[in-house]
Amino acid sequence: MPVTQQHDPDLVATHTTAAATSIARWVAQHHGLAVQQCHLIRRGLNDNYALRSADGMRYVARLCSVRPRGGFNIDFEVSLLSHLKAKGTGVAAPVTTPDGRSHIPLQFPEGPRALALFRHAEGAIPDTLEEFELTGRTLANIHEAARDYTGPPSRYTLDGHHLAGRTLGYLQAYPEVSAELLETYRGLVHRLLEALAAAERGLTRVVCHGDTHGFNNHVHTDAAGIKKTVFFDFDDAGPGFLAYDLSVLPWSYLFRKGLKEPDDALRGRWTHYLRGYRAGGCEVNEDDLAALPLFVQLRHLWNMGEAVGRLHHWGTTPMPVDWLQKQVEVFKAWSGMDLRA
Repeated sequence: MPVTQQHDPDLVATHTTAAATSIARWVAQHHGLAVQQCHLIRRGLNDNYALRSADGMRYVARLCSVRPRGGFNIDFEVSLLSHLKAKGTGVAAPVTTPDGRSHIPLQFPEGPRALALFRHAEGAIPDTLEEFELTGRTLANIHEAARDYTGPPSRYTLDGHHLAGRTLGYLQAYPEVSAELLETYRGLVHRLLEALAAAERGLTRVVCHGDTHGFNNHVHTDAAGIKKTVFFDFDDAGPGFLAYDLSVLPWSYLFRKGLKEPDDALRGRWTHYLRGYRAGGCEVNEDDLAALPLFVQLRHLWNMGEAVGRLHHWGTTPMPVDWLQKQVEVFKAWSGMDLRA
């Protein structure tokens, strides 16, 4: 007789990857779309799926992963995007359910998760200097349009605790981090938060996108031959500092290239990016510019926290202890950067 395998009570799921067929069925059921195609784009901070409906329209479904920082910020994100879209800014529009819900709550083995649907952003990531300038100008449009946002508040503020304090807490539970290394990071976080407190009064505050690293916006040419850019993935958005939102682009380049100081390529991109931002009608004061190296470091700490806080999902490979040790010198080098342009 066939043996029926019983559920092992010791088997605990920490992250489930849903099949594309499940995503297609849920979107069809809750949004009323006739889904023709659906496939997984990538797993990461969230699981993202590409969909095409029978009428040829393209969408992206985001299945939010359980995050160490707490509950999903999707109500704020969708409301903010709706506000920005209504004001004509370049953002990927959210698609609510027919009854107006921002997302579909789903129960997974690891806990509740949220499924949200967005319009596909046409085009490709910025590549030329002209496109980086356009990206900066559109970010300024987003910041300006968000000034009178009055919808649901964000669950978190992109302040010192959010960017650095949480990471220190995650490091305390990280395997093989020595007491000496932990104390080094504790001192680093303390120094950066002291510097932020000293600079805070002169810094410009905006509703941050939170993840403007150059891969969360696409540049495309419209029917009239005009280049435009569309921003997406606002799940890290919230009230914060302009200098932080600006710092994410140079941080991304430095991090990906393994650089301790900007090279000529980054200088060129950064000059055009900042020029575009200013052309969008938004001020960048001297205090904001002076604080950029501080926020590059705070961004690096935030990014560490996103990885070391996900032992249950990613393990230790993305940021092993020897890599964490090497970053101490990286922080030191970045503290002396000059990103004025």
